[in-house]
Order: sequence, then structure tokens, then C-alpha cells
Amino acid sequence: MQSVARVITRLETTQAVIALTFDCGADRGYAEEILDELARHGIRATFGMTGAWARANPDLVARMLREGHRLINHSDTHPSFTGRSTGSPPLSVDQRAAEIRRAEQAVAAVSGSETTMRPYFRPPYGDYDEALLTLLPELGYSVVVMWTVDSLGWRGIPPEEVVTRVLAAAQPGAIVLLHVGAQSTDAAALPQLIAALQERGYGFVTTDAQLG
Repeated sequence: MQSVARVITRLETTQAVIALTFDCGADRGYAEEILDELARHGIRATFGMTGAWARANPDLVARMLREGHRLINHSDTHPSFTGRSTGSPPLSVDQRAAEIRRAEQAVAAVSGSETTMRPYFRPPYGDYDEALLTLLPELGYSVVVMWTVDSLGWRGIPPEEVVTRVLAAAQPGAIVLLHVGAQSTDAAALPQLIAALQERGYGFVTTDAQLG
């Protein structure tokens, strides 16, 4: 078994493809509108799924799976595992494992399999340490999916700024961090963002498309 999970910030490819990833940690937000927009273009995206979100929105989880999107484990309740971003104490090994397993169980209630999200994990707030990278493979997770660019839509910046930020970082294999929540402007930016990236010749893939 792999002893330490590897961390990726972009997909290893020279192809003109980009991975749109949407974290689902807060409210239902604009998830339906995002899924509608992706469906209009035949785009498959990646969703960082918390257990809490999956329990609250099983219909959308089912739709994501039905429409071919990729789910990655984003913990159960979205705590910082290290405490770095929240000023809280680090989670213990048992607490970390429980967060990951409970998220699996929440998605399994919809998908029928506790391995649906393996082997991909995205740490809440992007906070991780060596202890987490060692623990993850024991739980079936070998890849930590970070990002090339954070749209900052979650801060409520104008949709036009979201598009500008992502375009500035666009490159083959770029992983874009977006959010579905109601406070985020990512959904409003999505139609323009897709159009702008397509104009530059980019296609779209899920994060596992170029990963073993």
C-alpha cells in the first residue's frame, strides 16, 4: 500500500484541458443552476463532497452521479484538520478518520458504495500536514486534490473578477476551485467562464481523468 498520499495542484497533462471543481460544504446554494449549466455544455466536473451536504441534499448527489460527475471526499463537517485556518486545535487521528468515514457513509447512502469517492480527498480549507498524508492511504485515499487557482467567488467578488482570475491561471491541467454555496459568485460567473475557456481552446475533464 502507498505509504504517503500525494498532493496535486494540477493534472499532469499537456492537453488543453481544465478541471472545474466545486466544493459542497455549506448550503444547497446554486448547485442546481451549476449542474444545469454543466449539462448544457456536456461538461463533467468534480464536486468536493462533505457528508453533511450529502445528507442534506441526497437528490443532488444522485443527480451528480447520474450525470457522470466525480465526487471527492471533503470530510464530514468541514473542520480544519490542522487548525491552521480556523485557529482551532488539530484533530486527532481518530477524529480525522471519523470525518472521512462519515463522509463516505453519507455518500454511500445514495450511491450504494462506500468507495464512491476513493482515492481522492480534498482537505477542508486546504489544510493538511504530514500526519494526514500518512493516514489517508490507510483509509483508501492516495491523492490529495488541491488546486491551481482559487476563484475567490466564495468571498463574493464580482463574477467578472472570478473569470479574470481563472483565465489568468489557465494552463493545461489546471484545477479550478469553485463553490456551490449561496454566498459564492461562482455560479453567476460560470457561463462566461466556460465560454472564455472554450474560446481559448480548452476542454473540461474531471480530476480523475489524468490521474491513476
